[in-house]
Amino acid sequence: MKRKMRVSLKVKILGLVILLIAFIIGSLSLMFIYMKYRDDIVKVEELSLQTAKTLSYTPSLHDYYKTNSNHEELGVLINQITTQIEPITVFIQNRDGSIFASTDGNKLYGKLKIEDTNKALTFGSYYVIRTTESNKEVLKAIAPISIDYGNYNKVEGAVVVLYDLSTLDKEIWNDVKKILKVSILILIMGVIGSYMLASSIRKDTLNLEPYEIAAMFRERNAILQSVKEGILAIDEQGAITMMNASARYLLDVEEHSEGKLVSNVFKSEELLSILKNSEKQMNVEIQSNEKTMIINTQPIIEGDRNIGIVASFRDRTEVKHMVDALSEVKQYSDDLRAQSHEFTNKLYAILGLLQLDKKEQAIEYIKSETHIYTIEEDLIFTKINDERVQAILLGKIAQASEKKIDFAIESESSLAHIPQEITLSSLIIILGNLINNAFEAVKDTQEKKVSFFVTDIGNEIIFEVSDSGPGINKDIEHQLFQRGLSSKGKNRGYGLFNVKIEVESLNGIIEYSSEASKGTVFTVYLPKVS
Repeated sequence: MKRKMRVSLKVKILGLVILLIAFIIGSLSLMFIYMKYRDDIVKVEELSLQTAKTLSYTPSLHDYYKTNSNHEELGVLINQITTQIEPITVFIQNRDGSIFASTDGNKLYGKLKIEDTNKALTFGSYYVIRTTESNKEVLKAIAPISIDYGNYNKVEGAVVVLYDLSTLDKEIWNDVKKILKVSILILIMGVIGSYMLASSIRKDTLNLEPYEIAAMFRERNAILQSVKEGILAIDEQGAITMMNASARYLLDVEEHSEGKLVSNVFKSEELLSILKNSEKQMNVEIQSNEKTMIINTQPIIEGDRNIGIVASFRDRTEVKHMVDALSEVKQYSDDLRAQSHEFTNKLYAILGLLQLDKKEQAIEYIKSETHIYTIEEDLIFTKINDERVQAILLGKIAQASEKKIDFAIESESSLAHIPQEITLSSLIIILGNLINNAFEAVKDTQEKKVSFFVTDIGNEIIFEVSDSGPGINKDIEHQLFQRGLSSKGKNRGYGLFNVKIEVESLNGIIEYSSEASKGTVFTVYLPKVS
């Protein structure tokens, strides 16, 4: 129902402007009519009273009363005066109320109310009243005719000047018509301007209506607040314009930080340098508030100008857990595949010997293989008591057997139990990558030997992996633990980087020594108590 009642932006603006202009025009017109009418009434009153006074002092009028002469000359005089001051009607009234001269041809403009002239006839007052004559609203100016008889003055009659107010209304209405013509022109210009304004606003809002923009804004906020990845938006002045809940949590920022400068919100110089960089950045890893985060930034470009930046934050701990889980699965998968492949080959070899009726050789082969595994297993299960390390080593033994690599566990090795703080995922990353690198280093050599040593004597657990490979290339030795650095091709070089990150997260140390044509030894020291 609400959707059907929605009104477009153009209609809203046009309606508002039309109503506003109509209201302004109506208000101004009413104010103009009121003020003009009031001023005109005052002018008419003054004009009528002044005319009545002037006529009351006319000498010919006074001579008429003194000598009772012909009043025709008086009528001519009155007509001459009143024709110059239209539209008024003049009556000269005796004390008894009879009219002996007027400008309406003695037609007696209705029947003048004699009581209206009582004040003038009795007290000699000059005044103006508003009354009705012959069903017309008029202004009536009354002036007494005071005759000087020498020894005394006597009021013989009154001059009555009538002004028809309907003519005043006509004059005002003619002025209003002029105002309305201008008002209509203004209204048309306002409608055209409103239409152009609404079209411009629609263009700026990608032809979307305000309620559509509001809906998109609500959806955008809901999406941003629901995603687990932290998102931060900054304008060109360096002020925060948007920050979702995940970003607040990851960056440890209090509520209501929008509108503040990033330099006032964050104290990490490394983070500030990334947020102030106008170039796009991908997978930048930083340490902030005791959290390791991966940051991606995307500048907001308008034309050739950078007007802001959007940054996303991921907690590396979660990414690490996911990578560790994948590494663990991959490690088990590789170990199972190696064991399956190795035992399949050996079963085929035994089957071949049996088919050739060489039972004794088959029995000897089985005994020798059993003896090898028995020695290795005895060493693992007697010297190394941690089940997690045992599982990793058993898998690597099978993998080495498949690759025809001599993988030996040093007989001096000894390990009780590793603290629970050192997880299986951490061990897979550290030991798995070091042993795999050793296997990779000896795969093209004649003497394919890899050895593993572990001891927990003292306050540290020490792992040592050595190989008989060609050694580390001197050109890359100083960058050995950098991300993506490898001499083995593209999409390689993450193993040692991950090992170093994992060892440092456990407050440990990794060292290595390498000699050309003699091999490499990697040693890891992990404290028993972190």
